Amino acid sequence: MDAINTSTAVQTNLLALQRAADVRSESAKRLSTGLEIQRATDGPSAFFQAQALTARVSGLFEAKDNIGQALSAVESALNGVDALTEISQQLSGVALAVRGGSAEARQAAAGQFNALREQLDSIARDATYLGTGLVQSDPDSLTVSLNETGSSDVTVDGAGLDASGLGIGDALTSYNAFASDLDVEAALNDLSNAVSSLRSTASSFGSDVALLGIRENFASNLGATLEAGTAKLVNADLEEEAARQLASQVRQDLSTLDLRIAAQGAQQITQILFAG
Repeated sequence: MDAINTSTAVQTNLLALQRAADVRSESAKRLSTGLEIQRATDGPSAFFQAQALTARVSGLFEAKDNIGQALSAVESALNGVDALTEISQQLSGVALAVRGGSAEARQAAAGQFNALREQLDSIARDATYLGTGLVQSDPDSLTVSLNETGSSDVTVDGAGLDASGLGIGDALTSYNAFASDLDVEAALNDLSNAVSSLRSTASSFGSDVALLGIRENFASNLGATLEAGTAKLVNADLEEEAARQLASQVRQDLSTLDLRIAAQGAQQITQILFAG
């Protein structure tokens, strides 16, 4: 049986139809996924650059989450310091009120003083976040990684701010139940030092909160920038792909028409030859 010969025009149009179908398939895939680069074969350089950026973004966002947790821990400690300062000021008020008072008033004030002093210890214990206590009697310290590689970090040092750590004694044993104004002055002096220590610690924690907040925002913004860079490497231009779809459809229609004309021409020649 003789081989079926296809004219050059028919072959050209068949190839054009195949190319148009391939373009439409590729464009449809890009339109559905939004991606131009999905595999290394689509563009090795862009693909591997995008992979590296994606890995870095993942690390940055993990670091950002860790910074956020550390920030919450320091803010919890700072809230504790504020409460401890208020209690210390109340203790000063109790001591001030009893100066020149009667023995009975002094005894009552000593009891009130010790009740408030116990609240200092309670607050210092309670001002924790996920088990991290920066102001408890045996304070923790917090080391926070600030970037995706761990090459940059900051350490937040805790401070023992319970009654003992602040140097606030028991009213009965340390201040002789406020038996004299000299005992009251001793208590007031210790409380003044305690408030100064609390304010210094609050300032230090405040600086830590500001730094961690800055680094958290930086990690978030940098991660978003890197994500945008990744998108530029791999994302498809949807308007361009839609135009390619339309153009390939037009080419396919024209090739189909040319193929039909070429086939009709070949058929007419065959009919003429056989008629002869």
